[in-house]
Formats: sequence, C-alpha cells, structure tokens
Amino acid sequence: MEKLGFYYSAMGGGKTAVLIQTAYNYEHNGKNVLLIKSKKDTKGDEYLVSRTGSKRKIDIILGTKESLLSKKYLDLLLNCGCILVDEVQFFSPSQIEEFWKISKELNIAVICYGLKTNFQSKLFPGTKRLIELADYIKELDTIPLCSSGCGEKAKFNARKVNGEFTLDGSEVIIDGSADNVLYEPLCGKCYYNKVLYKKRLLK
Repeated sequence: MEKLGFYYSAMGGGKTAVLIQTAYNYEHNGKNVLLIKSKKDTKGDEYLVSRTGSKRKIDIILGTKESLLSKKYLDLLLNCGCILVDEVQFFSPSQIEEFWKISKELNIAVICYGLKTNFQSKLFPGTKRLIELADYIKELDTIPLCSSGCGEKAKFNARKVNGEFTLDGSEVIIDGSADNVLYEPLCGKCYYNKVLYKKRLLK
C-alpha cells in the first residue's frame, strides 16, 4: 500500500524546488511521475517555477471542481508510479480525498507540498482535510527565515496590501497577480506584533 504524504513550510521554504528534485529522483529510479497543480495557482502558467530558478512542466492543471478520477486522466494515473502535488492548499477537501483514494486503491504514492495556514493563520480547507488523512506529515528541512530580519524561523504567511499588513480579503490571492498584494514569511512573535495586535499588552 502506497502512502499519502504532506510536506509543508512557510513561504520561501523551497517547497517547489524540493518537489522538482523529488521528481528527478523518482525518474532516475525508473518511475513515471505525474505533476499536478490547481487551476487556482496561476503562477508560472503550465510550469512549476521555484524561487531558485528551476522549473518543470505540469502534467495536469486540475480545475477547482474537476475530478482527478475522471476518464480524462485515467490513462495518466495508471501509467505513473508517483503523483507529486504542488501548492496543495489550493485543492478542495473532496480533491484531497481523491488523492487519498488513489494512494490506497491504485497503490500510487501521492506526495503533496504546500502551506498549512493562510494569511489569517487558519488552516486552508484542503490542508485541513489533508492533515486528517495523510499517512505522514513533515516540515521541510529547508527553513525559511522571518522576513523582518529577526533571524527566527518563519511559521506564518502574512499578506501586505499597499505595503500594510492586513487580515482582510479573500483567502486566495496569488502573489504577483495583483500589483498591490505581497506576502511575507514571519515568525510567531513578528506575526503577533505586526499583523494581529498592534497594541501591546505591556508598554
């Protein structure tokens, strides 16, 4: 029985670069790899693009209400030895359940990479379902540092609009898709001070 896995980190943790390297490793060992991302993820168009500059063409860009178990993708599924999923937080809970079914019924390893929480520090619906179903959950060894310069490990993904941190807005806005929206990885203390509470308990 193959497993459903989840590797996560805050933004800037090198998730896509690790995924591309994992694809190479599987292929080097003679296994066909199927790369999948959500249609919600518009960055890179039909390619996975890491911040290190490495890139790789996507095999399936799955629509938000589309089923991976449809006849359209059946041949691709049956001819792969491993499925690698980028930015898994953008998939719906029902699509996550399909990844789980594929690992158990088709005996195909499904390895997912993505964020645990959104800019409001809450679990994405897809990530929540993945945490409930995954056979293993691991934080990537490539540790992103807090963008404030404090030197601490980043855990949170903060959103800036027009240069100001905010907790408002829709859950999914891809960085770079809007000129005034950027994301920054922050440690717990900096997220607390800069985003959640600007009024300190102690002065």
